[in-house]
Amino acid sequence: MAEKNYIEAIEGLLNELKQITQMALSQSGVKQTTDLSKSVEYVVTKDGVNMLVASYYPFVSNGRRANIRRVPIANLIEFIKKNNIRPRGGQTINQLAWAIQTSIYRRGIKGKKFEDKVATGVADYTAAALADELALLVAEDLVEMFAPVAV
Repeated sequence: MAEKNYIEAIEGLLNELKQITQMALSQSGVKQTTDLSKSVEYVVTKDGVNMLVASYYPFVSNGRRANIRRVPIANLIEFIKKNNIRPRGGQTINQLAWAIQTSIYRRGIKGKKFEDKVATGVADYTAAALADELALLVAEDLVEMFAPVAV
């Protein structure tokens, strides 16, 4: 019984951490309807709690410096199709993807700088919420353990 209560408390905490992360992303300009925001998940592993998120999370946060490497055309074409972006002036999708690739290569992409907000918000909340929840569960278990036994 007590073990189930602890598991439910931790699952509730993981859900709240997800919401805090999505809120921090939203405050930094990442819409909640994006795949990045939807990809946020917290899981318990043997080493602790891990955040699972789309592989491009650090790139959106930190941006991309100019003249590093070119973004793959296939990824840009997928992005263009997924977001229903229409080429202008007789351009093909491949030409539009090439233009975007060149622009990113020359100018880079400005980062949204949300990693610190997420880390701080999650850490602060986790420390307070976990301590409160576990203290309550332990207290309930102790009261139950030392309750008088009816004869």
